[in-house]
Amino acid sequence: MSSTALYTTIYPGEEPYIKPWFDSVVSQTDKEFDIIIGLDSFTPEQVFTNAGQKFEAKFVIADAGATPAQVRENSFEVIVAEYDQVIFTDSDDILHPQRVAEAKNLLTNCDLCACALNIIDTDGTDLSLIFPVKENEELPTLLPKANVFGLSNTAYRSELLKKLMPFPAECVMLDWFMVIKAWLLGATIKTTSMPLMQYRQHSTNTARVLAPFTTEQILKACTLLKLHYSLLEEHVLPSFTDKAKPFTNASNDLKIFMDSMSSPDTLSRYVRNLNKLDEKHIWWSWIAHPELEEIWKN
Repeated sequence: MSSTALYTTIYPGEEPYIKPWFDSVVSQTDKEFDIIIGLDSFTPEQVFTNAGQKFEAKFVIADAGATPAQVRENSFEVIVAEYDQVIFTDSDDILHPQRVAEAKNLLTNCDLCACALNIIDTDGTDLSLIFPVKENEELPTLLPKANVFGLSNTAYRSELLKKLMPFPAECVMLDWFMVIKAWLLGATIKTTSMPLMQYRQHSTNTARVLAPFTTEQILKACTLLKLHYSLLEEHVLPSFTDKAKPFTNASNDLKIFMDSMSSPDTLSRYVRNLNKLDEKHIWWSWIAHPELEEIWKN
């Protein structure tokens, strides 16, 4: 048995992207891994139909009504019991041929790693844009406010992943929740600026990174971030009071931001100015943006 799992979750709506994802998995330079697929309201037969062929994989079928966090936790329990490490991928994204090899290489010296991503559009066209991940991310500054550790561009040692569970069932930003807890636990975390994934931006992305942003996206993101901070405050931070202050400050900034965005005029002004910024955004960096404090923090 391989000591490495390559994991993705598949659910309705992913059908057009399954074949490109699977083709990129088959094209890996390092083929020493097992495919593990968490299924949410989806069947193995549907996966094979959309991939265009049957293939060897372990399917973990979620219970009816399971939340996204529960779907993943169910699969992760299987992974930590049977594998030494896991490489996470999203089924609407595409792996570069070296993704598995480079992730394995990074994991020889860390508990958790992340790579940069090329950004593609819905149809898979390369937009010549990069989701930036630095070689040495300043995690104490980054993690309270934004995230570069998704469930498509990271890999974890199972020993660490096991320590992060169980997850709150209602957790939406699971990737961010996981890396924060990992960092607080003292995990060794490495990042590479080498893009090893193609990250698809489409209308159903939970976390967008490309302008233009809309007022609706800002308000939806505020609701998700409010939940994120409340779950941290309930489930994680009480065990790490010495490191909690930056997260509490970020939560307070979000409250100020949300109060400010309750004014339609201020919201419109913020979005207009946000869309003028010449910046490569990362996940959630466009909420309560520090360069726009004069709009929302007064």
